[in-house]
Amino acid sequence: MRLQPRQELLSVWKAISKYCGPAQSFKWDDRGGSNSISDAELLLCLLLPPQKLLDIRYDRPDRTKDDVSIALAGFGGPVEIPQRIVGLIGTYMAKYVDQKTQLPIFSGGNYLTTEPGDETLPAPEQLDIEVVDSFSTSIVLCTAVLRFLRGYRPQVQRKAYLEEIAEVEAAAQRRLTAAMAGLQRSFTISVFPADSPGGRIMRENAYPGTNHPDAVARIRNALRSVMAGLPEIGINTDQVEDLLENPDKLFECGWSWGVVQGSEQVKTSSGVYSQPGLAEPFPYLYFTVVAVDGIRDLFSQETRLLGLLNEEQQAMSRTLQLQWDVAQRYWSTIATLGDQRWPVEELPWRTTAEAESDYYSLLVLSLVRHSLGDENAPLADLSRVTRVLEDLADRGRVRRRALTNDPALDLHQPGRWVRLEGAEQTSAGAPRVGWRLGELSSLLFGRALALAGQVNDAEEQTRLLNLADDVWRHLERRRLREGPGTDLWDDPANVYPSLSHRDAPSWYHTTRVVQCMGTAADLILNDPPPGPNMTRFASELLAEAENVFDKEQLRGSGEAGPALSASLTRQATSMRRARQMMRTHPGTATAHLLEVLRELDKLSAAREFQAGD
Repeated sequence: MRLQPRQELLSVWKAISKYCGPAQSFKWDDRGGSNSISDAELLLCLLLPPQKLLDIRYDRPDRTKDDVSIALAGFGGPVEIPQRIVGLIGTYMAKYVDQKTQLPIFSGGNYLTTEPGDETLPAPEQLDIEVVDSFSTSIVLCTAVLRFLRGYRPQVQRKAYLEEIAEVEAAAQRRLTAAMAGLQRSFTISVFPADSPGGRIMRENAYPGTNHPDAVARIRNALRSVMAGLPEIGINTDQVEDLLENPDKLFECGWSWGVVQGSEQVKTSSGVYSQPGLAEPFPYLYFTVVAVDGIRDLFSQETRLLGLLNEEQQAMSRTLQLQWDVAQRYWSTIATLGDQRWPVEELPWRTTAEAESDYYSLLVLSLVRHSLGDENAPLADLSRVTRVLEDLADRGRVRRRALTNDPALDLHQPGRWVRLEGAEQTSAGAPRVGWRLGELSSLLFGRALALAGQVNDAEEQTRLLNLADDVWRHLERRRLREGPGTDLWDDPANVYPSLSHRDAPSWYHTTRVVQCMGTAADLILNDPPPGPNMTRFASELLAEAENVFDKEQLRGSGEAGPALSASLTRQATSMRRARQMMRTHPGTATAHLLEVLRELDKLSAAREFQAGD
């Protein structure tokens, strides 16, 4: 793999220390300013890496490596680094709390923009709108904070520091509960007639170029397990009943951009979440993928083993898990329908809102990959996902040269603008606002690495790693080259000269690259899939080595001199080691066995020489 996660992560930390300055006068703003999402993303750049790579942990001062201390020198020495991080987390938790209700807030801030070409700025009330991206990012942040504090607390003895840690942990727990409630209230179901524009697109996606008279029945049959789970979620009950009773209805499910209009309140021990929702009740692909990625942290092995969730959160997580499972199965099924080619293979993906983009194809593919991984899908299906990733890399001009006035560059800058339906209802005269989808390259990079970790085939994994290397070369070039944000992301003009240069970093982009580095670290730490040819070759070598060794034993070589006896003992040990490694590391087993055969052949040659004398 071209990417070396450890070195690159330390390089990012050095760049953050330089750009943000000392912890006492920490600069939170990126090039767009500061909001509940970007500030959380900045903290994640500091918190996530050591939880993926234990060798760069800083929560145990006596074990902090020298290069880690150098990278985070802006926070002080090994003892001060975790103290400063705790302080920054506390600052964040206190900043994003409603002073009247004392409930956490999840505003989108400057991440919300008006329609391209519209010079109007969003209304102040619109900047306070709570969005799914903030809910999901907060789940990832809070679980990362709780893991960090669990590791750091045993190292602390001073009462004042222990009290600060307790306060920060309590604030993180409150924010985690609130984020889970927000996601729960943002899930929605949209039901529509099969002959509506949305129904027509869904049928054409599944069976392009044909007019299957039973297309609706076939789609509903494929989704029967999803439909069976909808009543258990307990929302949109009238629509769900309408869907189940009318065979000419189709549907979508997932997360809208924020709390949905008419959503039920959620009561918790820390407060009642009953703020009126603004989001129109239909799912958005981007926010569904963001929610699925965030919720997955609640079910991770680390979260379970460390017992990060309290009883109330565990009950809420069961509701989220049901929503998560239904949404993921829905989109995976819709994307892989049809008789031959999957709908997701027909680029670009068309939404039921009559929008199409390669970006949407990559988002849908993310959900397909998740589902195939959970279902232990056959290699043939995973290979189809690989082909689509390669096609998207080429179509997005990540692996191919851009054309003059190439429309594909809009995917990188300014990105795909998606209108947030309902957000204009905040106040009279408020403009339409939307969300920019602009991290195509990092999303592609992360999906290629994640899929490489799923496949159990050496050839397919090599193919995916080659793709990941190509995308990493692209991302490397997009780092800022000068100024205080040097080595952070993102300046696509370094790759595409026709685009305008950026001279300040974006935590939105930097965090996503950092998360990809964590995925790469996971991939490196896991054993690669053994190739069948190598395993077969190692097995044949083992059989030959054991046969030759047994012959030496029959000749009584083990009873000869001490040197010969010691040599045979070493060969026996090497064969046992090779036998243990055969299934997981056949190449290493082969190296051991070749050495065994070489040593045994020396014994045979020596015997022949003595016989000749």
